[in-house]
Amino acid sequence: MRARIGALALAALLAPAISSAVTLEAHNRFGAISVRVVAQPNLVVRAKGVNRLASHEDTVIIKRPDRIVVRCEPKDEQPIDLEILLPLGYALTARTEDGDLVIEGMIHRVSAWTTSGDVLLRLPWGGTHIVLDVENEPKEFVKPDDRRFRRSVVASSARGKTVRYIDALPQGQVAYGHYSVRAVRPKRIVFEEWTAPEAWPIKFPWQAPAVVDSILRGEKSLRVEPSAASSTAVPEQPSEPESYVIRADVRMVNFVLAVNDQQGRPAPGLGSEDFEVFEDEEKQNVTFAGSDDVPFNLAILLDLSGSTEQDREHMQAVAERFVAMARPHDRVAVYTLAGGMFHVISPLTDDRRALLQKLEHLPKVSGASPLYDMVALAYDEELRARSGERNAMIVISDGIDNQVSKQEAPSAVSYKKLARAAEQMDCLIYPIFLRSGERFGRNWSKKGRKAMSRLAEASGGRLFPALSIRDLEPVFDLVEAELRSVYSVAYYPSNQDFDGSWRKVEVRLKKPKLEVRARQGYYGR
Repeated sequence: MRARIGALALAALLAPAISSAVTLEAHNRFGAISVRVVAQPNLVVRAKGVNRLASHEDTVIIKRPDRIVVRCEPKDEQPIDLEILLPLGYALTARTEDGDLVIEGMIHRVSAWTTSGDVLLRLPWGGTHIVLDVENEPKEFVKPDDRRFRRSVVASSARGKTVRYIDALPQGQVAYGHYSVRAVRPKRIVFEEWTAPEAWPIKFPWQAPAVVDSILRGEKSLRVEPSAASSTAVPEQPSEPESYVIRADVRMVNFVLAVNDQQGRPAPGLGSEDFEVFEDEEKQNVTFAGSDDVPFNLAILLDLSGSTEQDREHMQAVAERFVAMARPHDRVAVYTLAGGMFHVISPLTDDRRALLQKLEHLPKVSGASPLYDMVALAYDEELRARSGERNAMIVISDGIDNQVSKQEAPSAVSYKKLARAAEQMDCLIYPIFLRSGERFGRNWSKKGRKAMSRLAEASGGRLFPALSIRDLEPVFDLVEAELRSVYSVAYYPSNQDFDGSWRKVEVRLKKPKLEVRARQGYYGR
């Protein structure tokens, strides 16, 4: 390792949106280039001197509409290392003569070259296509034991032979990154697995099966601590101050359910005295029931896969309408399925202005349709950790998972497992089913609708059909009315022995001609 004696922050440039095709070009003849991808909006470039302090004169930065060029050109030819924090969504071109190449994280496209430096790539191996050309094979080649390359000789000359290493990803595997790297005389090449930080905004579909299995085992999310209202405190009702109860010695169960009349209209104004709850056929004492006074956590999942391409331009406007539907104290999140992957456009927030700004930069429509995986990942992202709160998920899709269409890259989660998991999700699922998928024929749309309807029913939600994303005007009023019919009903089970067994729960209404929809029970863990 070379000693570094000085550092200079050269740039903090506002990055374009994730959906933009912007390339960072980094050229550094005499020093190393180290790039780390970050989930933040600013591009940061730092120059670090090896034998002297770096200065502003060593580096030139040029900003163009589709690229940002960084050139490190010290006049005295002293080595200056570049360290770059690259916002998620950029492409990268990097070239150095005498320095090492270090690239860490998720990048869509990489073209990199080093003449005499070493190479360290720390990346999501299962989601990255790699082509590595080495003119002189290094003494040390390090990679995870369970990862494979296809090796071949692609050129020979008097100077030696060029060996090509290509990733061995299965055909149809969803990939985020495409790396092309060339090393002429490296002494060392190292590949390491990159693990995303906890709040990373992109997830791969193959992460979903572990989520579903965990839900089916009744395990709790470890992401964030549930709010006090969902674990130890019953929310206060202004008209009944005595209903505020805190019990540290017992556990509360909170059920989210929907109540409508026989015409499907919401039934507002119900209180705890209007509900009866039976757990394993034993009547429970309902402590609290509320609707308008209880904040909502609303997650909106937009299907931006290839099958919804003709609806892409309307997705943003539809999402904006659903955001506007929320009350000031409600929290809304927006997620997308795009490029076969799960994207967090915005986490749960009550900042409407910031949320609407983020909706202006949705990813492009593309890729496969692992819709079932996306539903699992959307629930796991935030709602799962908020068990006992008033949670709902709106899924805007034509329902055509690649399991239905029998195409490449179907969901890794089986539909049957997801439907079973939905029975345990503390979240009402509301698919906005786009019939525009009927144009594909082959009965795909009918199968997709059936699957999404069963998923909604399992969670206690309901499906809303629409001819297309352009024809949602009648649906908005229906969904808004439905959300007003969602109640949070809390009780302290008389059986406080939480041994992990399944507990059947039935919620009844004392008022006639009202109907209730809720999941069928929970695991007492």
